[in-house]
Amino acid sequence: MYARDAIELFAQEEENESITLDPEERKAIRNRLIQADKMEKELRETREKLRRAQEELKRLKASAPFLAASDLTAEAGGVPSSRVFYRRPVRPREPNEAGGQPGHTGVSRERLVPNTPPLRLSLDKCTTCGAELGEPADWRHRTITDLPPPEPVIFEVDIPRYHCPGCHTRVEPPDPFPPNRPFGFVLMARVVHLRMFGLSVAKVVDCMREAHGVHLSTASVLSIERWTAEALGPLYEGLKAQVCEVPVVHGDETSFRIGGENGWMWVFVHLTAVVYRIAPSRGQDVVLEMLGGFEGTLVRDGWKPYDAIEGAKHQLDLLHVNRWLERAEVLHRVEPRPLLTEMPAKMMSAGRPPEEFIEFADGVRQILRDAVGWSQRHPLAAGRLRLRVKEQAEAMTLQHLNRERRDEDAIRIANELRDRVGMLFTFLVEPGVPWHNNSAESQVRQGVLFRKVSGGRRSWGGAWVLERLLTVYRTCKKRELDFLNVVKDALRGNGYPLFGTPSVGPQS
Repeated sequence: MYARDAIELFAQEEENESITLDPEERKAIRNRLIQADKMEKELRETREKLRRAQEELKRLKASAPFLAASDLTAEAGGVPSSRVFYRRPVRPREPNEAGGQPGHTGVSRERLVPNTPPLRLSLDKCTTCGAELGEPADWRHRTITDLPPPEPVIFEVDIPRYHCPGCHTRVEPPDPFPPNRPFGFVLMARVVHLRMFGLSVAKVVDCMREAHGVHLSTASVLSIERWTAEALGPLYEGLKAQVCEVPVVHGDETSFRIGGENGWMWVFVHLTAVVYRIAPSRGQDVVLEMLGGFEGTLVRDGWKPYDAIEGAKHQLDLLHVNRWLERAEVLHRVEPRPLLTEMPAKMMSAGRPPEEFIEFADGVRQILRDAVGWSQRHPLAAGRLRLRVKEQAEAMTLQHLNRERRDEDAIRIANELRDRVGMLFTFLVEPGVPWHNNSAESQVRQGVLFRKVSGGRRSWGGAWVLERLLTVYRTCKKRELDFLNVVKDALRGNGYPLFGTPSVGPQS
């Protein structure tokens, strides 16, 4: 160290008597050198603190609270709407003209057929002059839709008992209602339907009391959910088994607390069904359970456990790739940019622009944008042409990724894409495979809704109930089936006639 070496040199010169100084001057110089040594030590400590602070600042800039503070960075960071802390500014826009949009077919409300006797109005005297009126000259008609008064149907079931003269046993007709369940099928289906809307148990209790005059307890609502999940169990298992039999599956997952502990809600979506699986793991064991033996195409994000499905083709969500670039742009003080719209880089603060990273991000986006544009312009292209375009896109991608760079974020993203270049352009050779994973991400948001309402589930038994009910509910929405009728058929023991799947349960 400089100060310590100076002190030692000063001591040696003092011994050699090469410098003649009085004691006071020697003492002052020694004190200054000691002070310089302390300042050098403090400088080293300050530099270390600065380095740690810069690393912490970089970490915080990539965290959800920081990203959620701006509409520019919240979506780029993949921050869920429940954690966004800014108010999006309301931009004034011109009002739309009345009527349908240009190019859209006109749609009007369907005219309903009355199912009750009409309400006939009459008038004896003129409302203007008071003169007596005779028979109506003509009639004007209008249709009103209303709900019946909120009065529950309460009835007893009279079950006759007989003594059989042949076998001398007591017999009775089969009871249409399960034992120890004091609720009808319509009521139970309505309770479950309200729960699938995302209402809490307390709100369901209030709704049933105020809207229908039915007094339920919290335990009753939970019991109804469990009974319904048991009735829908075979249907759930059948839909779960079908995931491995379809050509294209979308997968995604999100955190979901169970009993105060970490859990995960997985969702697997295909053309005709949505299947949820709540598990304590985010690892490949769940992926193998749901997709073991799958040989179709899996559309997924960059989560590595999906790599365990080796017999399938993989399509990496290109919007997920763009999020990697957007997060890095935030750290480089560059406004995040979309994938399909070409935009120049714009700095969010003063300073020298990161030219190397901007060049890297522009190159990746351009290759992906060209591939998506080609697939949209040539939906009926031949398989040989599709394969050639895919090979060219992969070659261009590798050429761009293999360039030497010094930017840490560019190197990190380039290494990730280099390992997954075979997953980037599967949609080019598979016409029915999308280049994004919007289907799974839109369905996994339903789990986020339940997480926001209740924070998760209190037990794994409750998670078992939720994954079955939510699977059937979202599948009914996807197939445009009546969820209430599906639940009522299941509770009555009629099977699942609306699904038309004899392999997953008894049929009526």
